[in-house]
Amino acid sequence: MPMPKAKTLVLLISVFLAVLLTARIVLLLSSRPRIAVDYVAQLNELSRPAEYDSDRNAAPFYQLAFDAFVEPPEELPMLDYADRPGDFNDAEQALLRSWFASNERALGYFHEATTRPYYWLERHSERDNMITGIPYRELSPLNQLAKAVVWAAKFEAAQGRPEVAWQYILDCYRAGGHKCSANLLIMEQHFGLGLREQSVRGAAVILDSSRVGTAVLKRLQDDLQQELDSDTYIPGAAAERLEDYDALQLAFVHHSKGTGRLWWRACRGVVILSTGEDARRMERQFRWSWILGPTRNEAAEQIERTFSLFNQLVDKTPWQIKSGSVDYFRQVRAINTRHAALEIMRIGIDPEPLLHAYHKTRLQTDALIAVLAILRYKADHAQLPESLDVLSAGGYLQAVPEDPYSGAPLVYRLADDGFQLYSIGPNFTDDNGASGLDIVCWPVEKPKDPSQIPGDFYSGTPKANWQ
Repeated sequence: MPMPKAKTLVLLISVFLAVLLTARIVLLLSSRPRIAVDYVAQLNELSRPAEYDSDRNAAPFYQLAFDAFVEPPEELPMLDYADRPGDFNDAEQALLRSWFASNERALGYFHEATTRPYYWLERHSERDNMITGIPYRELSPLNQLAKAVVWAAKFEAAQGRPEVAWQYILDCYRAGGHKCSANLLIMEQHFGLGLREQSVRGAAVILDSSRVGTAVLKRLQDDLQQELDSDTYIPGAAAERLEDYDALQLAFVHHSKGTGRLWWRACRGVVILSTGEDARRMERQFRWSWILGPTRNEAAEQIERTFSLFNQLVDKTPWQIKSGSVDYFRQVRAINTRHAALEIMRIGIDPEPLLHAYHKTRLQTDALIAVLAILRYKADHAQLPESLDVLSAGGYLQAVPEDPYSGAPLVYRLADDGFQLYSIGPNFTDDNGASGLDIVCWPVEKPKDPSQIPGDFYSGTPKANWQ
């Protein structure tokens, strides 16, 4: 008996839909990303200094320093957590002297490198021509050399040679400046700020533990002030933007209209190490994102929106951001957590850690300059100044340093055993110079464990209270 027309129509529609669905699945499974842009080449072009001259590049001298560097002897494990030469016994100090002597050539090359205006390396990827496949092999030896330079500075100061010590401090600070470029990846900028922080702390330890004459104090103050006055560095995220687009190109299926989703192979085998239901939910969303999205257009929009917010923030202090009517960081977090797949891939730019590192390092340098002025005033007047304004009015200080977390001057207070100088820090509250809450610049606090000693990759500033 013939099938009723209505049932026939339903069957035809069902078959048609099944064919469409099958075709859609086949299309999704057969589509692939298309590599159309060499983002590694674009990164090299972005990071290459303007009017590049190989004779002005620090790279050859850093490489000579790396090749000549002698690792510290195994008998000096305290180098990782000690803070000053007095922490070592006589035998260990003899080992230190021998180690510094064996690194005379390396430290000389390091100094030559820091006299060059830039440090540029042409990058080459070791994995699928991806930016994330670029090795940054110079960072570890550069970090080790910077540590050795700061230790040499402390040792020279303890031996009564402060002029040599200050040159080492400036060398380390300038090496950090080579990585403080807005056109480098955020990771490299963090590293450069870490080297600058290490040099500033090394100088503070020397001032706290060694006798330094006023002439040397003034020289270091003038040199540091010149470094600040000539420093044009403001954090940037242009390289990070290229890295994100490189990830999109390699992970998203290419469609001419930008509607391609994640390549299904990119969604396989993803495991989030975190535990809990939120982690499991993100895993499920990521695995099905090749069907459910986001699209490549949505991912590109996330990159552009966070990049735009980053650029709106770079010329503002933390205090200006907190006092404003726009909660930029909340906007960034909302954008970066909207799609689980993009959150897992770390697509989108987070400006908060880098901006805090930048302002923290800058205020620590300002504070070191103020400490030098305070010590000079004390040497001239046999007493500490009543306020930082006294230093400015008396010509000891170019300007009273501002706290980027308060919009007011850094906190300066006289104490029975000297003075305090600190920033109220990222909780935007004056905790009377409490360690871990305020950013204490003076007196110098002795680290309790290695993680408190700056100089490795930037470990972060406590989370800011933006409420």
